[in-house]
Amino acid sequence: MQLYVIDWSFQNNEDQLFATNEFCQFLSEGKLNESIDGFELKFIAHTPQNGSGVIICYSNSMSVLFRVLRMWRENFNIEFNFKPALTNEELLSSHNEKSFWLKTNNG
Repeated sequence: MQLYVIDWSFQNNEDQLFATNEFCQFLSEGKLNESIDGFELKFIAHTPQNGSGVIICYSNSMSVLFRVLRMWRENFNIEFNFKPALTNEELLSSHNEKSFWLKTNNG
């Protein structure tokens, strides 16, 4: 699964108020802890003073992300910016690997 960092923001204050009520209801009912095939939520950070936040999650594909976040996008006019990311271990591994473009003695 690919790690994603997703920045989100509301387009207006009214949608933010409605979405916050809905989100808090989901949270209190444990719906955010439900297992979704191909998706693993790691963390959500909220910055309500400017109507934005960050989601950190794993997903099998972008299409899974679109399905998971679709209800929030369609009902509350939230803009999501999906960014694939690397863990510390993946960054170190890719940093230590030889470049694809370097010549080898065999080539």
